[in-house]
Amino acid sequence: MPTSNFSAPNRISLCVSANLRRWRLCRSASVAAICWARLAAAYRPFDGTDADVAHPGEVELEIGPAGYRQAGPSRFIVAPAVVANYGFAPRFEAVLEGRQDIQLKAAQHPWQVQGVAFSIKTLLKRGSLQKETGLSIALEMGALLPGFESRLGAHVASIFSLQSPAFTLHLNLANDIFYSVRYQASTSLILEGPDRWLLRPVSEILVEREFGQGAFSDGLAESMLIGGIARWTAAVSFDAGGRFARANGRHEEEIRAGLTWSFEP
Repeated sequence: MPTSNFSAPNRISLCVSANLRRWRLCRSASVAAICWARLAAAYRPFDGTDADVAHPGEVELEIGPAGYRQAGPSRFIVAPAVVANYGFAPRFEAVLEGRQDIQLKAAQHPWQVQGVAFSIKTLLKRGSLQKETGLSIALEMGALLPGFESRLGAHVASIFSLQSPAFTLHLNLANDIFYSVRYQASTSLILEGPDRWLLRPVSEILVEREFGQGAFSDGLAESMLIGGIARWTAAVSFDAGGRFARANGRHEEEIRAGLTWSFEP
């Protein structure tokens, strides 16, 4: 019989060396990816946002792969909810967002695209959120695009952030004007635990009031979100939260979970 050129010990040694090279390659790629990306801002799972923008050339994806929402007797799976931020110039970022609601046991139209918007956020004043002093101030302006609810309109929001070693605060003052001659004003206050913590508690209080024509005229909506944000790497953070709301006499509960990933393509 012909004999092999390699003995059994040699074959084992080659397999171990190959596996070791593959492990070193994966480890090097992971370290490079972590060093390559900046710190994720992680402004999931909130309805409001922060007075900061992505760096020029940076992409930040906020992804909620699956969530659950119950509004009165109606129940929905939210899959997915996505916000994409792109820093296209110093102090400027473009934001595209939307979500898909899947209504459970719906007789028709179970798939609904909601909350679609495109906006530009501008950092007006650098402050404590940018490791300087005082308030960080940003302005967000954009278009509300028609989805299932056909809420075509314009959006303007002023955003104020203040960071200290003990906490971080974000105040959002937003105004939405719809083509159907309706106007909605909202105020969101976000409170976060110390930024140095790998797992920090977070909360948000949101109050909205809508004026004008339609079923929700002069409607007041109030909600509270309680949750947490966990920093996994410098580029990736995970989040989870429970949101409880009341609008026009109807109660709403929602569970949110997702991640934020920052990178430069």
